[in-house]
Amino acid sequence: MTYLAAILLSSLPTGAPAAQAAVTPAARPTASQTQEEAFFWFRIWPDRFVKYDIARDAIALEVKTQHGIAHSSQLTHDRTRFLMVTGQRTKIEVLDVAKGEITDVHNFEVPDYIIRVDDIREIPGGTHWYVKIDKIKREPDHFVVEKPEWLFYDHTEWNIDERMKELPKPIRRSARISPDGTKWHVMGRDITVVDPETLEEEGKLELSKPLYSGMGAISLRGEDFYDWQNPAAYKMVYSMRDPVKTNRTLGGVIELDMVKLEISKLTEWGIAPRSWRLRLTRDKKLGIGTKSDRNRRNQADGEDPVATLVNYDLETGEKLRETRVELRNGLRLAGISPAGDKIYFTGRGHELVVFSREHEPLETIPLGGEIDGRLQLVYE
Repeated sequence: MTYLAAILLSSLPTGAPAAQAAVTPAARPTASQTQEEAFFWFRIWPDRFVKYDIARDAIALEVKTQHGIAHSSQLTHDRTRFLMVTGQRTKIEVLDVAKGEITDVHNFEVPDYIIRVDDIREIPGGTHWYVKIDKIKREPDHFVVEKPEWLFYDHTEWNIDERMKELPKPIRRSARISPDGTKWHVMGRDITVVDPETLEEEGKLELSKPLYSGMGAISLRGEDFYDWQNPAAYKMVYSMRDPVKTNRTLGGVIELDMVKLEISKLTEWGIAPRSWRLRLTRDKKLGIGTKSDRNRRNQADGEDPVATLVNYDLETGEKLRETRVELRNGLRLAGISPAGDKIYFTGRGHELVVFSREHEPLETIPLGGEIDGRLQLVYE
């Protein structure tokens, strides 16, 4: 019998236009509030960013980047824009989801330097980014590799407000913007609430402190059931080392009240599932993932790999279905449809490979270019 676990789970960029109004993050309406359609957004080599209609299994829109290959892309906190690093990693192009077009290009080139944008982190408030750049100075007969810099960049005024050697220590690791867009939530052993202006700790929801003797620390796993959009709460899968049989892990679902900074509900499943990176259906009742295969095929002998697909009931933790499916080498689980009736694999190559909820192959969809990057689900 398992124990009940508990947690509270450079120079200025050139070509800057006139100042724009600040963007205030806003929570995306839930499915019950509006009739939304679901789309995947992803990159196709070399310079296309596409909007993919999941219902029709067809590309609905293609956007060509203005400065070549997008080396990375990320969806903003408010789910309205994508930030893409292009121009040999010297520029950040902003793609507006609603307009379906590139609206801004932020240029970080500096004369006599090779500049590479290495990371972008949004900051609470909606007006600034932290931008990490690598710098190489061009000398007449050699190059000098300089230390990286973090830029405190106002993307509404197109201005570098500050240069830093490192990010501020309180938010250096595992910090994300709170669902309401106003605070930092540093998600480590505990969840610490940090003021973005003073960088002072305002509160803490303790995950590592046992609620009773013999209980272990709790770790949060995977994605928030509320898609990081509920300003008052998180709901996530958790794991905990079994205090009796220490060679196994317990798991379940935890609900955290981020106003009171306490546990609001804990549902223990028992032995934790082996598939932590679950893709969740829109109603958050079904999770689909893959788990490692102990009997891996030897690709050196020309054998394609086998993946083990698993469906979980997220209300009880029950494993509903487990199937070994054959895949072409290089494919991985990339996303599922909102209802969970279609499971998508991508990887090296130009096609989406689709399986059913029952783990039966449905179709292979060629897209006319190398798929590069994850399938990012966006509701519109």
